[in-house]
Amino acid sequence: MYFAVIGDIISSRKIENRKQFQKHLSGILDEINHSYFEDIASEFVITLGDEFQGLLKRADRLLEITDKIKFQLEPVEVRFGIGIGRMETDIIRETSVGADGPAYWCARKAIQIIHDKNDYNVSKIVIETEEQVDFMDVVNESLRMCDYIEKKWRPTQKDLIRQSVLQFGHNAAIPQKKLAKFLNLSVQTVNAKIQSTGYYNYLRLKQSVCHTLQSRWGNK
Repeated sequence: MYFAVIGDIISSRKIENRKQFQKHLSGILDEINHSYFEDIASEFVITLGDEFQGLLKRADRLLEITDKIKFQLEPVEVRFGIGIGRMETDIIRETSVGADGPAYWCARKAIQIIHDKNDYNVSKIVIETEEQVDFMDVVNESLRMCDYIEKKWRPTQKDLIRQSVLQFGHNAAIPQKKLAKFLNLSVQTVNAKIQSTGYYNYLRLKQSVCHTLQSRWGNK
């Protein structure tokens, strides 16, 4: 089984310098392909002006990858459709263009679900599976809760979490001294901000989702 990821840029037509934005997006995807080499089956590439995709063989760091892409694209917003299933075309490491199969069909269906079930413009990620199992309802509700928590963050809180994810990934043992030094803040200030965001709960929930997906479908 594979984990297909489709990213859909929100309101892409409103982006003023689309050429510069595509260059920025391409650089982000190149960084992801390099940093998560062991997780990737087919590299992330831009497929359309407002879409990109990639194929993972493991789910351990699936949501860490989508968060890193999301936070680096801000203030431009992106929605993610993730599909879990088989592939019917040859898997080419260097590009996911032309890849097809139930994994991508499910990812496309997930994007459509976000469009159809707007959730007051809060939900930004949905996971669909080729093989239907009961616990996927809990998984997707967990992701909606994470999006809801994130929506409540103040700009200064979100910036701290953004920097934490970009620097340290989904590290539950957040090295607050290093983060404080990076942000030029006191450790006490960093600790207070992290506590006020509910970040530990947010992070553990995403880690639990990835662990559940990897246990059920991940390639060993």
